[in-house]
Amino acid sequence: MATRLPFFSVMFLGLASAVSTPLGSTKAFEQCTRLSLPVERVTSRPAAYSEFCDAHPGDCDMAGSPVIELTPAAQEKLDKVNREVNAEFRITDDLEWRGKEEEWNYPSLGTGDCEDLALEKRRRLVKRGLPRAAMTMGIVFHKEFKCPHAILFVETNEGTIVLDTLQSEMVCWDKAPLNYESRERPDGRWDHFDQRLWEWSPLRPQ
Repeated sequence: MATRLPFFSVMFLGLASAVSTPLGSTKAFEQCTRLSLPVERVTSRPAAYSEFCDAHPGDCDMAGSPVIELTPAAQEKLDKVNREVNAEFRITDDLEWRGKEEEWNYPSLGTGDCEDLALEKRRRLVKRGLPRAAMTMGIVFHKEFKCPHAILFVETNEGTIVLDTLQSEMVCWDKAPLNYESRERPDGRWDHFDQRLWEWSPLRPQ
């Protein structure tokens, strides 16, 4: 897809009950596969993300191992942070609360949109000792809600996991209701995937 996806979250405001379930004990996570999709092209960061990285250069330094060993302790950190961030912030689009169409930043004042919350999850997980290089941003299309969306990928020795603003539980990438458009790489560039893979996608050539 040649153009940058517009992010919006107005339709998500009624989903608080779906993303604010209480924290509980972490059950054993199923083994996933590693995300491997045909790459059509590789580009630099999206413009709004590039602006974020210019403002927060240390937070875009993809340091450390590109793979997390999914120990019970690591799984607990991932599960807890995903749930607490989803429960803590109200999803609001940038135009509504920042007055501009798109800005990647950390959430504040109890609100943020999907990429803001994904960045916040990565920030908290890095503070808890997990390597940033294994946690990359992704741009997708949500098949249920029919909208552009941003998520956080977590690459583990048990496969690729998705941390989603719209789902309290972390999930294997191929079990999420998502069409994958692009993904950040540990080297800072972005892979763009072949959209002809999907049965239905607004990004798929007609």
